[in-house]
Amino acid sequence: MQPSRPTRALLALCLFNLCFPAAFSQTVELPSVIVEGVLPMSDLAPSAGTTSIDHAAIEASAAPDLTTLLSSISGVIISPTGADGAQSTISLRGSTSNQVLVLVDGVRVTDPATGQTDLSRLDIPLDQIERIEIQRGALSAQYGADAVGGVIHIHTKKKTAAPSIDISIQNNAFLPSSVTVGSGFAATTVPFVGSALVDGQSVDISANMKNLSAWAKAERATNGYPYYDTNGQRRQRTNASLLATAGGFQGSFPLSIGELSTTARVNYRSMGVAGTEDSPTPEARQEDWNANLSTHFSTDALFAGALALDVNPYAQVGGIQYRESDTSGTDTHHSYRAGAESSFSWLPPWQGELKGGASFRYDRLESSVVKASDGGPPQRFSAGTFVEPHFEIGKWTAIPALRYDATSDFPSGVSASLGLLYDLAKDTVVRSSISSAYRAPSFDDLYWPASGGTEGDPDLEPETAFSGDLSVAHRDEQKTWSIGAFGRYVQDVILWQPDASGTWKPTNYGNALYPGIEAEASSNIGTWQISGNYTFLYSFVLSGNLTLADDKRVPYVPVHSASLSAVRSSRNFKSAFMFTYKSLRYTTTGNLAYLPATLIANAKLQWALSPRTDFELSFQNFFDERYEIVQGYPMPGFSVSAKFTMHIQGQKAPVQ
Repeated sequence: MQPSRPTRALLALCLFNLCFPAAFSQTVELPSVIVEGVLPMSDLAPSAGTTSIDHAAIEASAAPDLTTLLSSISGVIISPTGADGAQSTISLRGSTSNQVLVLVDGVRVTDPATGQTDLSRLDIPLDQIERIEIQRGALSAQYGADAVGGVIHIHTKKKTAAPSIDISIQNNAFLPSSVTVGSGFAATTVPFVGSALVDGQSVDISANMKNLSAWAKAERATNGYPYYDTNGQRRQRTNASLLATAGGFQGSFPLSIGELSTTARVNYRSMGVAGTEDSPTPEARQEDWNANLSTHFSTDALFAGALALDVNPYAQVGGIQYRESDTSGTDTHHSYRAGAESSFSWLPPWQGELKGGASFRYDRLESSVVKASDGGPPQRFSAGTFVEPHFEIGKWTAIPALRYDATSDFPSGVSASLGLLYDLAKDTVVRSSISSAYRAPSFDDLYWPASGGTEGDPDLEPETAFSGDLSVAHRDEQKTWSIGAFGRYVQDVILWQPDASGTWKPTNYGNALYPGIEAEASSNIGTWQISGNYTFLYSFVLSGNLTLADDKRVPYVPVHSASLSAVRSSRNFKSAFMFTYKSLRYTTTGNLAYLPATLIANAKLQWALSPRTDFELSFQNFFDERYEIVQGYPMPGFSVSAKFTMHIQGQKAPVQ
């Protein structure tokens, strides 16, 4: 059997990568970082399933954006509904998207209205991220509400060694092809869609000084990629256009007793909302914007270095305007959040450490649609405090944690966890943890008005979860690996479904069990950095009359997930390849309908044309896979982007 065209192309690309760099330089840069790895041993608890990605690994990755990068991490499931700008939610170990807490520089960025984090609205360029930490497991004992599936920490850059300015221009293209327009006897074929070659463009600029950095981005995209409908006809995605701008500022200022840093981000988007294949919305439009400001003070100089303190006040505001058609009204939603996070670390006289902290948060939603029971805007006050002592006894470290949370619209609650570490050998540790977590209903869950066949339920109870982990992890200069088992039981999961009258309402209906196995490994093999991971997640739906004996998988949660990445760098040439596999996913609890398995391949080739200029080619979905991650939302096929970057580098500041 002859290999397919995409397979032949990929083989040619690999051969090109092996041979062509010699024309530039024979000097090969040995890998100095691991693409994926476990955190240092002292930071592993309380979660036994933790992955960290540093800025060098992010830069070297074949991922073009944050969504693709996260999708390659063990236990992470990303659910995009299209190309750039389309809603993209995240799951950890099979959790719902509402059960994942996402933090940017220590501040939660979940939407108060929906309780979700739409990754497409973050719009943080990868080159502005210092590191990402993914903690899998129930972690409310440390972070409070919403950390049922885990926590994702995104840390942006705040310092650079030398002043610099980077300017990038990028063009995104799909392969031109014939598409069908219309249906039935009115269907016609457009033989060549040349606009696909210039489907989207973006301009990025960043400026960095010793303690200051700023960035800005502007992007437009038609997102008119070809796809195949349910009848097998090739069509073009419509009303999926995007116009977006974003910018940010980071600063770090040393003080006599510590450091003060600040971060500000703003973004705006105007976009079409295409809808599903069965229910398209050809006139729907959405505009949204966000503004975030946070300040962080840290010191480790108190009491002769025995006490470290972190204080992080923040404020956020965001807005969404949505119109279904040119003749319909516009729904408006404005969300507000303000609060502060504080934590301390004390080195007591005994062997170990004592950590703790407190937090306060105020959320408010002003909406033309969603109103509280009294007719006013929904709002919520939340406050919590936690303590986490570390006890070291020989090769053992025990890390219990206890947190108390008070919420204005729900009863107060306590979350707890216990982490254990055992130094098995040099650079090798056994980790285990048990923990509890909860998630409060979102404002939409509680107060969505009784209209259009939907209605919220103000009597909903919080979701609760219990999880356990056991793993072995190793890390040295050349390799890292970890393997472990986990389990999580979730009860009172909030599920929207039709009642006897056909009205869609949320109820505390769902229970589920998520047992699984995770394995990760990274190594420097010759001049290559190789990393891979595999997750086996055999979930059970335990809602309604279903039991373990019914053996039903949770919808949209694959049993098998795997990822493989390879990176190679020389003086003037860099290449990266990424392969991500997800097994079939059922779309209903009855496990009859399903979405087929997918294998997505990405590649990136980068040339240093001169000390101040780079050229990059990025290939997405190299096998031109026809697939959906969320039913009814076709994903783009093969695409290629070309990016030209100019660097203006200053001299390093002299050492004081």
